[in-house]
Amino acid sequence: MNEVRWGIIGTGTIAQAFAADFAHAKTGTLRAVASRRKEAADAFAERYDIELSMVDYYSLINSHEVDVIYVAVPHSLHFELTKACIKAGKHVLCEKPFTLNETQAQELFELAAQHEVFVMEAMWTRFNPALEQAIEWVEEGEIGLLQSVQASFCFNATSQSEGRLFNKDLGGGALLDVGIYPIFLAQLFFGKPDFIQNQAVVGDTDVDVFEQLLLGWESGQLASLESSIISQQPNRAVLSGSDGYIEFGQEWYQTKTLTLVKNGGAEHAIEFDFPGLGYQFEVEEVNRCLQEGLLQSPNHSWEDTLNLLATMDEVRQDIGVYYPGEPEPCGHDCDIEHHHHEHGHHKH
Repeated sequence: MNEVRWGIIGTGTIAQAFAADFAHAKTGTLRAVASRRKEAADAFAERYDIELSMVDYYSLINSHEVDVIYVAVPHSLHFELTKACIKAGKHVLCEKPFTLNETQAQELFELAAQHEVFVMEAMWTRFNPALEQAIEWVEEGEIGLLQSVQASFCFNATSQSEGRLFNKDLGGGALLDVGIYPIFLAQLFFGKPDFIQNQAVVGDTDVDVFEQLLLGWESGQLASLESSIISQQPNRAVLSGSDGYIEFGQEWYQTKTLTLVKNGGAEHAIEFDFPGLGYQFEVEEVNRCLQEGLLQSPNHSWEDTLNLLATMDEVRQDIGVYYPGEPEPCGHDCDIEHHHHEHGHHKH
């Protein structure tokens, strides 16, 4: 494939960060953007020097001007828009969470295989140079046997209480938006957990606003994870091993600093120098996979995405958070009080 031509669906915060960082990608051209509002599409196109601006998502999906589409709309729309892209023969990078649940993702991956198009969840953190370095250190045995992962992603979004994060219809809640990152980090190293324990707070709008998860593996590893949309945290992450630990700087999911601390106290700190926030690295990964004719990235595979969603599905089922269209196991008249009490969940 020659120069890969990209289109973006959506013009929100994450689409803006992505478009700004696209300029730093070594490959690919950003050719088109679509929004449901003409003013938004035009302003976005002008701001990021994009040739085509479209008012209808489907005119971009069916356009011959793009090869791959970045889907950056609220979670509830990921499934139908990614499905439309696949059916139109377009490759897709869909913002995380890839879909609301594992069942939806399974359907999309099967469709992608049929239509022979590349599809990847936009887990941009996976391609951050600091994380790549951490993976290398772990693989090289720098911290001995990796025993635990501690990670958090918490911020206070209560000022946007009318926004999508607190809106059940848009797939809101802390888990899908930010909880997915710490879970991703733990599962990157240990795979799908054998045990999941959680404490969660469900807010007034019936979405989870804060949770702490403890994941466990038969082989003896543990992960202690926290996510919130009602409180702040330095959002660091630590990988602990038998011979030392690796600490990510603040906002670990986009950090440029990494420290290796050995038993005995020897420290090795690295500072990574890259422009922007680091969205360009996932763009380069998609372009690389397309050049190689792959349908999925070996670094963030379909299975990785399904495993993330499976864990989040299980947590949501336990805390009783369901999105429109999802089956609820016991209807509305089951003993909610008992359920909440039993698992130690609290209303906020």
